[in-house]
Formats: sequence, structure tokens, C-alpha cells
Amino acid sequence: MSIPIWVGHYIGLPFKEHGRDRMGVDCWGLVRLVMAEQFSIVLPSYSTYYDSTTREDQLAPLIAEERRHWIPIEHGEEVFGDVVVLRMRGQPIHVGLVIEKGRMLHAEVGIGSVLDSYASARWALRVTGFYRYGERPTDSLADGLS
Repeated sequence: MSIPIWVGHYIGLPFKEHGRDRMGVDCWGLVRLVMAEQFSIVLPSYSTYYDSTTREDQLAPLIAEERRHWIPIEHGEEVFGDVVVLRMRGQPIHVGLVIEKGRMLHAEVGIGSVLDSYASARWALRVTGFYRYGERPTDSLADGLS
């Protein structure tokens, strides 16, 4: 599978605490923006529920609550458009969007939004799970590839 051209429109967005649009995003803001624009899935903002992305005591419960609404996907079965949850500072507080097996789109402080490998030495042991919103058929995802 080739990476959809539209993915490039999300690479290089600046990092911004509580950011939810193209002017700046944090990791959840990026996932939320892509899900809304590319998959017509509206996710909660949560931007007023945490002080900063370094507050794992505030972020971990939010992600735990949100995951209750997601379909867990076995590692190795993740597909384009699934969400990967990763540990940072020992807590599952970081999210990215699977672009292809082994690669994610995510946003980080000081870096902005980038394509990165969740199979890399930096991320592989931090992956806590993969999740899918609803019963999104993977065949329909191919429509967005050109």
C-alpha cells in the first residue's frame, strides 16, 4: 500500500499545546484533525481537560476513558487509520495515527507533526495498543489513497 498523498498535508504542522487545527496541534489534536477531515469521524476535543501534555496524571485517565469507545486491534493487525497509543514517562499518554504497518503520523513538542516508525527502538517498547473507531471497513480506506 502506498501512503495517501493527503498525509503530506499534515506533516510539518507546528506543535501547540491544546492545538486542534492547522495552526498547531498536540498529539490528540492531530489525530482528531485527521479523523475529522479524512474519515468524517468527530472526536471529543478534551483541550480543556488537561493543563499540558506533560501532565500524565491528567492525560492518562482521558486516554483510558476514550479507549473504552475504541475497538482494540491485535498488534500486527493494525491498518491505515487505526490509532496507536504509546507510553511516555511510564504512562499511556501519547497517540498517533497508523499510516502503514510500522509507521505513524504523530505530533511532539519541539518537533511538530511527523511520520515516524512505531517499530523503531525509540517507540516499539512503548506501544500499549492499537484501536479502531467503529466498524470502519478497511476496503473503503483505499478510496482515499489517490
